[in-house]
Amino acid sequence: MDVQSGSIVGLIGPNGAGKSTLLRCIMGIVQPDHGTITVDGIDAVSDALNARGRIGYAPSETALYHRMTAFDLLRFALAFHKSADLDRGRELLNLFAVPLERRVRHLSHGMKRKILLAQVLASGAPLLVLDEPMEALDPEARRCVEDLLRCAADEGSGVLFSSHDLASTERLCSRIVFLHKGSVVREGNAAELFAETGRMLTLVLRRPFAKEDLPTGEGWTWSGGPDRWTLLCEGPLEDTLALLTALPILSIRDGSESLEEVFASLYLDGASA
Repeated sequence: MDVQSGSIVGLIGPNGAGKSTLLRCIMGIVQPDHGTITVDGIDAVSDALNARGRIGYAPSETALYHRMTAFDLLRFALAFHKSADLDRGRELLNLFAVPLERRVRHLSHGMKRKILLAQVLASGAPLLVLDEPMEALDPEARRCVEDLLRCAADEGSGVLFSSHDLASTERLCSRIVFLHKGSVVREGNAAELFAETGRMLTLVLRRPFAKEDLPTGEGWTWSGGPDRWTLLCEGPLEDTLALLTALPILSIRDGSESLEEVFASLYLDGASA
């Protein structure tokens, strides 16, 4: 898996897929069992400290130095990056409405998350690694962070992040990687992934149905029930709808061409088990 300069790569997978472990291996916090990791030409396994200086990192945890003020913590963190811009970091804290002189222990979880994001974005590092960066952020803050990450990529940084926020991942990423039990099971840009996955239809029925009483077709997978079902299917839509005419359908929605559909096809139907 490569994260090129100027690209944004998203890691997706269920809990336990290995997303955070992979990011910690890149940071040198966890030693990989095998394989190689190179950051900006440096072996991140044998020379972890040197590699770490080229990475802006925001972990999923917000266990920060609680006695420091928000600005002191930012200044402390950026001191480890030769290319850091403290003034830029201050601007970001102000943009995120984080009180500069308030001690970290008095800040909310979301405010602590914003300090981590400001630290990463102001680091000037060639690689930005973020674990669940949108967690605890309100919708407006998420959109702001998305724009800032795009700007970082436009300025030449490679961005790698893990997330359960499929909507943000779909909007942001030039490449998406699906993990399962520590292995890559699918990767590509959004258009490629959508093309490889069948159609997903959500049906609400006028009365409950057992799964065995639902119509079947080649490549079909039903999930849900008893009166709300999701159908993963392949082939022309008109052929599928013709086979569904016997059902008492109250409503039907096409959920195709979304990462949620790809996620369902990879994990919910047992394809990756």
